Amino acid sequence: MRIATILLPLLFGTGAMAQQAWTLQQCIARADERNLAVLNAALDAELAGENKERTYWDLLPDLNGAATHGYNYGRVIDRFTNTFATDRVRTNNFFLSSQVDLFRGFSKQNTIKQAGFDAEAAMKGIEAARNDVRVSVVQSFLNVLGLRERIAAAEAQASNTREQIERTRALVEAGRIARAEQLTLEAQLAQEEFNVTDVQNQHDQQLLVLARTMQLEANEMAQFDIVAPAISDLEVVAPNASQQQVLENVLRSHPAYAQAELQERSAEKSVAIAQAGRIPSITLNGSLGTGYSGRDIRTVGDPIVGDPVVVGATASGEAVFGPNISFNTELTPFNDQLDQNLNESVSFTLNIPIFNNMRNRYAVQQARVQHEKVRNNVVSLRNDLQRNVLDAMVQQRSAHRQFLAASKAVESGTVALQFAQERYEQGVITVIELNSAKTALNTSTANLINAKYQYLMASKYLDILQGIPVTL
Repeated sequence: MRIATILLPLLFGTGAMAQQAWTLQQCIARADERNLAVLNAALDAELAGENKERTYWDLLPDLNGAATHGYNYGRVIDRFTNTFATDRVRTNNFFLSSQVDLFRGFSKQNTIKQAGFDAEAAMKGIEAARNDVRVSVVQSFLNVLGLRERIAAAEAQASNTREQIERTRALVEAGRIARAEQLTLEAQLAQEEFNVTDVQNQHDQQLLVLARTMQLEANEMAQFDIVAPAISDLEVVAPNASQQQVLENVLRSHPAYAQAELQERSAEKSVAIAQAGRIPSITLNGSLGTGYSGRDIRTVGDPIVGDPVVVGATASGEAVFGPNISFNTELTPFNDQLDQNLNESVSFTLNIPIFNNMRNRYAVQQARVQHEKVRNNVVSLRNDLQRNVLDAMVQQRSAHRQFLAASKAVESGTVALQFAQERYEQGVITVIELNSAKTALNTSTANLINAKYQYLMASKYLDILQGIPVTL
């Protein structure tokens, strides 16, 4: 009962949140959280961070242990008693060994620096992936808003045509104009209603594209909607930023370019690491070992003196007696053998590369070629960013000029349509001329909306490239 009391408010709260319209900032945040490209970039950063930590551990000595347990059958020299064994003998061996590189051509130090560059580059990769997602989200978001304005304009035009049909029907009934005029207007209305439906379909498709970019679940897509401030009042001003200034801001703040520069520095360290293979190295080795043998026998107690025994004879044939002394023995205990057989060693190894089948040479050459490729990638990315900046600024300026021209066309088209409607009601012009005026206004209105959103998209794209937060 208590669990249900806790969960019910959460479920209702989640439903209310799902039905709430999303702002642009919320859409971007959700895409950052769920987009697979961003998640994979975060995993790459995690791996790079683990690799960076591992390179520091490589500076420490390693420590390895080993133990054996075996039995020997047949004639063999026991390594601990130095006697021949012909029966089954149990042996145990225990080892500890350690090794540390004292000098390896600074390869480990360069590996640490390289791992640091890779970790930083991976973090920049997350931001670069987020930038790509933000561009997609902003593009789809603005497309939806632009299509909504086109829907409103198309519905307003269709509503105007319906009113015109009502007025025309009255004129037809009064016998002032022919019924063909009414039929032409009704055909025009059908076309305008088709245009409304077509734009609504485009709107639904773009809304679905936005939802997919955000990685929404199926139940969330069914209730998904967006909200934004009124963009109809947007002030479209002439761009005044210089291309050089914007490009400098982009190169200074764009994460993909920073990532490419860090990758170039990482590749440079790869050359230094490969060159270390040509330099002599010094290694310190240490080991500790002991063992147990089933033939290690020791005496216990006092000597046992027995009757003398004949050991030979004199020249005259008299027997020669010798002492008869024996001892009690036992198998040396396991722990005592481990202490007795303890062995320690310390050694230095100098490794001088003289000829290694040209492996070191080719490793250096390949590292240099890879470094050149990464350096070219930096130049290519710089050129791409410069091209993107120039394209966006050209589009922004073009959209500004188109917006000004379309605004004048809408103003004059609105006046022309009003004048045409008055002349049509007076019977001066035909319905075809009236429809021409309406079509011209529709075209100007669509051009105005398109220019406004092209201007807005170019502006927001430049903001994203420069690392400026995207807001509406």
